[in-house]
Formats: sequence, C-alpha cells, structure tokens
Amino acid sequence: MSRHPSRRADRRGAIAILTALMLPAMLAAGALILDGGLWMVESTRLQIAADAAANGVGYLLADTALQGETAAQQQAVLQAVALAEADGASDNAALLGSLVTPVSVSVAADWSSATVTLTAQAGSVLAGVFGLSGPTLTATATVGSAPAGACVLALNPSASDAIDANNMGVIKATGCGIFADSSASDAIYLNSGTIDGETVAAVGDFAESNSGSNTLPVTPTDGAAAKPDPFAALTPPSASGCDFPSGTSFTAWKSTPYAFSPANHTNVFCGNTTIGGNGSTDTFAPGVYYVIDGNLIFNNATITQASGVSFVLTGSSPGALQWTNYSNTNTNMTAPSSGPTAGILFWQECGSGGTSPTNTMAGGSSLVVSGAFYAPCGKLSMSNNAQFDTAAGGSLSVIANTLEAVGSAGISAAGASTGNAAGKPRLTQ
Repeated sequence: MSRHPSRRADRRGAIAILTALMLPAMLAAGALILDGGLWMVESTRLQIAADAAANGVGYLLADTALQGETAAQQQAVLQAVALAEADGASDNAALLGSLVTPVSVSVAADWSSATVTLTAQAGSVLAGVFGLSGPTLTATATVGSAPAGACVLALNPSASDAIDANNMGVIKATGCGIFADSSASDAIYLNSGTIDGETVAAVGDFAESNSGSNTLPVTPTDGAAAKPDPFAALTPPSASGCDFPSGTSFTAWKSTPYAFSPANHTNVFCGNTTIGGNGSTDTFAPGVYYVIDGNLIFNNATITQASGVSFVLTGSSPGALQWTNYSNTNTNMTAPSSGPTAGILFWQECGSGGTSPTNTMAGGSSLVVSGAFYAPCGKLSMSNNAQFDTAAGGSLSVIANTLEAVGSAGISAAGASTGNAAGKPRLTQ
C-alpha cells in the first residue's frame, strides 16, 4: 500500500507556511500581553502620583496671597507644585509612561477644592516593534479643604479689637480657627503678642502694630463671612430659689472637702458667690450649678473634682466669672457630655438689656479644662500671666462677645480630635 510521501510533505509545507503567516500576529499578541502588564503598572502608579499632586495643591487652597495673584500666576504655581509632588511620589516619573506637562490643575471658584489630572503616553517594550503604540493613560484626583471651625470666636458685629493679643498676650487655637465677626478695620488686633490658629479670619480687617515681637504664623483672612453663634439655639435650664444666701463665701476649714451636689440641693447660689479662699478644698458632683444675679468668684480655690459640670450665670442681671489666684486649682473640670448644657463648662447669659459684665481671669498659673467658655454678651479678659488651657485629650472653645489676652496671659484652645485635622486638605477621590 502506498503511503503517499508527497502528501505528508505537502501538509508539512502548508503548516510551515501557515506558521510563518501567523507568527507576526502571535508575536504582536505576545507583545501586547507583555506591554499590557506594564501599562497596568503605569496606570496604578499614575493614580498614586495624581493623589500626591492633589494633596500638595490642597495646601494652597487657604493661601490668600496666591488667591490675589493673576490667573496665569496662580496656574503657574499650582502646576509647579502638582508636578513636584507627582515626581516625588513616582521617583521622577519612573514607570508613568511619558508624562504630559504642564499638568492640568483646576480650582473651584471659592477655593474650596482642587482637581489634578495627569496624562501620560504609556510606555512600550515590544509593541512598538510592530508599529503598535501604547494607550493614553489618565488619572484624576480631587482634594477639598476641610475648613477650620472656630474654637476662638468673638461674636460682637462691630467692636474694635474684638480679639486682642497685647503686651505678650497669647491666643492659640490647635486644630481649629480664630475668628471675629466684627466688621471693624481692627476686628483682630495684635501688638507684641501671639495669634496662632489653623485659620485666623475676620469679617472686617486684621490689624497689627509694627512691633518686632509679633508672632503670626498664619496669614489672616479679611472680609470673611460671619460665623454663627454655635450655641445660639440652646436654651439654658432655669433655676429658682436659693440653696445658699446671697454673698455666701464657701470655705472648707476641715480636711473633708466641701461637696457641692445638685442631688443635695447645693447648686443654686443667689448674689455674689465666692468659692475657695483660705486653703479650702471643694468638690462638685456632676450637674448644673447656677448663680442668680451675682458674680461667681473662684479665689485661690482647690477643686479636686468637677467632672461633668456646668456653671451658669443667670438672672435678669447675670454677674461675671472672676477667677483669681487659682494656682491650686486641679485640672479635673470638664463639661457635661449630654443634657441642656452639653459641652459648656461656663455659661454667662445675656442680661435683660442684652449686655453682660466682663469676665476676668488673672494672677495665677494654668486653669486646665475641657469644655466651652460661653459669654455671648460679655467679654473675657485674661491678664497678669493667667493661662486658660485645654486638658489632655479634651477640647476648649472660647465663644465671647469680645476677648483679650494681655500681660503675658494666654488662651490655648483646641478642637475636638477628628480623623482629618481642620483646615488640612482632604482627598475626596
């Protein structure tokens, strides 16, 4: 039987021809597979670079000086920062393909957000040999500024020096802002002192002396929109009757602390009331303590317990908080976390005429607390080395009609801890 060797040769020849015809396509497909993996890496790294670029641009969103430049100058700065951050995140564009420059940066009209778009021509290992070009890669990231809430706020709409740091006075706000609702040309005034917050702004203008000892790390913002009173919607709880007669001075002569407690009906004071003096030691159980038509005076007081408390100065003519010589005061004073006075440690109501007297802290070391000082119609005056500080892990806000720190006195407010520090850029996509 014939085995037809010529036919086998024909088949081998046909396969060889077919293989030769298919080889370029097979090599091209292999090149695409190999380069496809490269393109995936480049695309991922391009997105990382875009995220870094957006975060870098985000720090410029609060730059009021940049906002005052021309559009061309703004773009030049924004693009330079974006490119520098992208290069830094990618080891000078390693494995990004061919990055198109200048990079694209767009900023919202109110400078509340910015978007960075990076474009690159994908690289190639083998595809180019076959006349194949890599795809165009794009990556976009948007960053928004998390505006700093004001934890130091002067509510008076027109006062000069509504916020005043003078004669070595210090007003600081950590993780939050300093703001004056006043429209005056010197709504915030700095003279030989320090004003430092995540943001410093006023409805009117910021003014400072030409003193060489001024400390102002943040560029102030003038002409900002007024901030609302954060506690305006709250109605303070009311109290009637007097658990203690007017003018009583509380002094604990014995080793046992004088224990104030709403449960024991020792929380309503009438008229001027003094806590402390002569080495007394006092404690306050959680709850609300009222002073009706009188001043609340802490004088050289040693308070060993005051957690979850609010002191409310109320009546038709509310008095003032006066804290002097308080170097013995413990640091256990915290505001309630719930109830009608939640978050407020000291609350001075407005009098029937819409005003309240000046609250004073003077002559001593640090009063360290967690909570809010709230005096919408009264002033807070810090002087003579007095310090109003935030307890570790807590927060302190000072909301007053006007406020000042003079004579080496200081306010060190702080916002509550959050995942994103107020005023810092936050990547949104």
